[in-house]
Amino acid sequence: MHSKKKSFAVVYTLTGQGKAVKHTPIRLDIPDEDKPTWIHLDLSDDRSLRWLKRYFKKNEWILENLTNPDICDPRLRVRQNQLLLVLRTVNRTPKSEPDDLVFLRLFARDNLLISTSATSAINFSEMDDLFEDEDGPDTIAALIPTILENTLDSVTDSINAIEDQIDDLEETIIIGSPPEGSYQSLSELLRQVIVIRRFMLPEREALDNLIRHGTHWFHGETERFMRDNFDRIRRIVEDIDLLEKRIRINQDALSHIEDKQTQRNTYMLSVIAGIFLPLSFLASVFGMNLGGIPLDSSPYGFIAVNLVMVCIGLLIWFIFKRLRWI
Repeated sequence: MHSKKKSFAVVYTLTGQGKAVKHTPIRLDIPDEDKPTWIHLDLSDDRSLRWLKRYFKKNEWILENLTNPDICDPRLRVRQNQLLLVLRTVNRTPKSEPDDLVFLRLFARDNLLISTSATSAINFSEMDDLFEDEDGPDTIAALIPTILENTLDSVTDSINAIEDQIDDLEETIIIGSPPEGSYQSLSELLRQVIVIRRFMLPEREALDNLIRHGTHWFHGETERFMRDNFDRIRRIVEDIDLLEKRIRINQDALSHIEDKQTQRNTYMLSVIAGIFLPLSFLASVFGMNLGGIPLDSSPYGFIAVNLVMVCIGLLIWFIFKRLRWI
């Protein structure tokens, strides 16, 4: 018995009034553009690549931007009434790192949106809930900012998770008992926020260009929605900058704590060496195997020398105490 072949695409047909019909086809025909249609393709499946090559056989620049893994920075391309947007978002695959950013590429025209990604980049459960609640977009123009908001939710969740880890480490640093490996943990968090910021900045610029140079179907409520997303990206970048500063401050605090501990240990070793230095000298003198050593013939010589050494040690300790060295 053969297992059912997995779908390589998710198709939404927008039916108006905030609703849509969802399909997960095994085979994908050329879309009927009489109704607004959104096709999301899984690039890890060869069938997606073959379908794109067949559909865009006369549009090499679109095919290149939708499939080429070397195109890594967020960008915008607008030609006539066609729009192509490359985004980076958080990998929604379970156990993925917060800085594991993946591609999401969007091609749009009046009644068609084609998105591609090689990994889980969109929260389709959230999109399904929108359409079930009859609160989804009715046009392709309104669908683009909705998808963008969906991806930004994932980025925000990752940033919040990083912030929670920083809060936990910061609390231990404030009370002066950071766990072992705290500095390395902060360094890893710093690397993650730098990577996220690295791609949020060009995405902000791409979205700004989209607002200023969007096609004719960006207007009114859709344009306002896009501006809201642009403001949200700006706030995300500001939050990342704040997290980066907090991490560096905590790293400095950790370094200060470790320096104080090292200085304290070195100081205590110096005090101990100062106490035992004259005692070591005295023990060395009496340890020489030569004639004429004081008390060498007395049965109380050993006890007397030890008493003298104890008195010298207590005297040095008393002097250090008066000088507040210990």
